[in-house]
Amino acid sequence: MNECRENGSWKRKLLTAMRIFLVVMGLIIVVFGAGGTKVFGLMTLLAVAVVYLPALRHPDGLSVIPVEIEILFLTVVALEYILGNTFGLYGRIAYYDKFMHFTVPFIVALIGMMLLYTAYVYGKIRTSLFIMAFLIIFVTLGIGALLELVEYGYDHHLYRHIEHFLPTGPTQGSPVMDPLTDTMMDLLTDLIGGIFGAVTGIILIRRAEEKNYCLDWVDEIARFEGIDEEED
Repeated sequence: MNECRENGSWKRKLLTAMRIFLVVMGLIIVVFGAGGTKVFGLMTLLAVAVVYLPALRHPDGLSVIPVEIEILFLTVVALEYILGNTFGLYGRIAYYDKFMHFTVPFIVALIGMMLLYTAYVYGKIRTSLFIMAFLIIFVTLGIGALLELVEYGYDHHLYRHIEHFLPTGPTQGSPVMDPLTDTMMDLLTDLIGGIFGAVTGIILIRRAEEKNYCLDWVDEIARFEGIDEEED
């Protein structure tokens, strides 16, 4: 691969803008939000805080989460807690739930491909990109199924005990589908999102390899995973 040039400044500027936006929105929701929406403001602030925890544990206070992964993570936070829950797009747009069930697995699978490919580059695993994609797709689908179980447990067992002081509303349900069809469509879109994410990862990696592009995120992820330390 080519020697990496200083080409990540725009990513860091975007990341800074996203952090500021989410912190400001989180504070506004906490202060001015009505009822259960305050919880989504707190979740937004918590999500932003989580990405700083590894840096606090680092001896030099350096950011160890790769920029690309943090951008993707904060994108999910904005779509879920700001647009989906606070602004009520889950209820206002009939298929926003399906959009999220595609988008989140897409991003999870893409990040998964980045993590596995980094391990491959550093000689920690020996397999093809297609086997990586196969594994990532089914792990993503498994995560989606687990979340469906969590949503069911929250709605049917936990929420009835907390709704009087935490009125966030139920997490499952579609304004246009019966519960069983809704769950099956959620799992289907989870699968499709995982496939698209894994395939997109393969295409981007293959293109970078063929054109000898700089994959600066490989070294960043290696530091994140601790692989580079093992090589020293």
